[in-house]
Amino acid sequence: MNLRRLAFKNIWQSRGRYLAYLGSAVFSVAIYFLYTALTYHPELRSGFYGAQYVSAATGAAAVVIAVFTFLFLLYSSAAFVRYRMKEFGLLSLVGFTRGQLVRMILWENLIIAVTALAIGLGAGLLFLKLFFMAVSALLRLPRELPLYAGAPVWLQTVAVFGSSFAVVSLVSLRGVLRRSVVQLIQARRQPKGVPSYSHARAAAGLGLVALGYAWASAPSPMTVIAGVIPVTAIVSLGTYLLLREGSVALLGWLHRSKRFFYRPRPFLVVSQLVFRVQENYRVLTAVSLLIAVILSAVGTAYSLFVVVADDVQHLMPQAVQLEREAAEDPGEARVEAVREILARHGVPLAEVRVELFHGELGGEEVYVIPYGVYRSLYRPHGQVLPLSRDGQGIVVHPFPGQEGDAPPARAQLVVGNQRLSLDLVHDGSGRLFNGAVGLTEVVVVSDSVFQRLKGAQPQAGSLSLAVWTGPGWRGRAMEAAVREIAERADLRDQVTTTLQAYHDVMSGFGLALFIAVFVSLVFFAATCSLLYFRLFTEVDDDRRYFGRLYELGVDAPEVRRLSRIQNGVVFLVPFAVGLLHSTFAMKALSTLMSRPVLTLGWLVAAAYLVIYALFFAVTDGVYQRAVAAERWRPAPTA
Repeated sequence: MNLRRLAFKNIWQSRGRYLAYLGSAVFSVAIYFLYTALTYHPELRSGFYGAQYVSAATGAAAVVIAVFTFLFLLYSSAAFVRYRMKEFGLLSLVGFTRGQLVRMILWENLIIAVTALAIGLGAGLLFLKLFFMAVSALLRLPRELPLYAGAPVWLQTVAVFGSSFAVVSLVSLRGVLRRSVVQLIQARRQPKGVPSYSHARAAAGLGLVALGYAWASAPSPMTVIAGVIPVTAIVSLGTYLLLREGSVALLGWLHRSKRFFYRPRPFLVVSQLVFRVQENYRVLTAVSLLIAVILSAVGTAYSLFVVVADDVQHLMPQAVQLEREAAEDPGEARVEAVREILARHGVPLAEVRVELFHGELGGEEVYVIPYGVYRSLYRPHGQVLPLSRDGQGIVVHPFPGQEGDAPPARAQLVVGNQRLSLDLVHDGSGRLFNGAVGLTEVVVVSDSVFQRLKGAQPQAGSLSLAVWTGPGWRGRAMEAAVREIAERADLRDQVTTTLQAYHDVMSGFGLALFIAVFVSLVFFAATCSLLYFRLFTEVDDDRRYFGRLYELGVDAPEVRRLSRIQNGVVFLVPFAVGLLHSTFAMKALSTLMSRPVLTLGWLVAAAYLVIYALFFAVTDGVYQRAVAAERWRPAPTA
């Protein structure tokens, strides 16, 4: 049997262990291929709105994927080599030279690399059309991106991942070449010492995590922005130290607790966890940080999607608004055109004609409108306030929270040469109108007072609006109507719509959210692979251990319960730690967005927990079959 066939056989016999490793590599290659194809797409250089930053964004995402995948492959390959030390030692005993051993390992890595690249490139090409369709929709391109997979895309993907696999293969040989045959055979028989507990490291870990949490909870957005990279670094280091020392301290305390430890189930579970504490805390740290990244990234994406629609309604509260100069005859023709378009498409909005004029309140310029108009307008963020008499006025602030800087309860409204004292009521639930008009404070007076003040205002200082108001700013009918309005040159620059503003905002943020979700999928695949790999690298040892328990009288159901508890610790502890980290990340996001989004982050975590639990159930089921009780029973004697 030549070395190439032996390498094939070794991989096939260990296919259960290589499955998650290969799957993650394939997924990473496919995602990298998609992003690289988008980066090199020639159509994105033709000036589409929102596409000018696509190459830089997708290029940055591709770099993140490549670097992260390289680190994951490096860790996984080193773990595979450690697990197979005895096998390499036995091959050396039966006559393999170091050169033959090196060539066999290189053949194995080459086979895995070629398989991952071939399947990954094929999967990327298969989903390339769908990927371009999604990007075209997010960027609202005038036409869908045509299929593109030029030579630079293939060459860069093969070069990046080919070099990654090559470096990983060479690094993995170090552990074999620097050991003698005896050391290789005895590598897995070396006693696993429990790391000693260090008060200094525990205090340092606790201090670093506390400092990171405090920094993320700072009330100043600038402080939060400045701390993104430092907080990530110190919390990651603190997590490693805390999980290391915490694992040792907790298991040591449970081991010393006689009332708890000296019972069958705790005795076996704690003893096995103590035996593997050194491997476990490393995996727990890596998985905890990956879960924190996933929950934070997807939580941020989901929060932005939810908040953007709310913000657009605040910035553009009226579904359709046409601005024209007062008493302008051509303006009536445009009003009639918009009215006809909305009616033809069956858009259910109420038409309101608005006339407003300039005034001064407390030395600041304001617009003045009658109460009848104020009451007729749709308010997405608040209710209409009452106005009981002519001596009262309502000040509508364009930005929530401005009430504290408002004029005193009684102030003078100056319009032309007239002055009017008003008892003011403040409305801080958002602006009334779209565009530049909505940025100015509006004073609402009674209809009779408005008519009296109107004569004191020069005609040049007044403004006339036609507003179609109501909650129906979305939907297919509105999409068609807004598209038709945008196609008419006489309406395009005079009409503002909530729907168009929403699309413009989503064109800016949509690609970033799309990239964040896909990158988080790469991290999710790596998380699953690490956990799967952690369970199945020592499945043979576990089978022998559970077999001994079975021979000592522990029945099969109890052994399954013990193994499931141990697996549950490896799965649930990192999720809890990652959820805690992501909670403070969402708290920092709340500071940046000036609104609470913590609940949205928890909703994402709950959804992820469902997927995570399903993965645990499937993985644990495969693991239980791998160490099934039928395999523990000794063979019958003649």
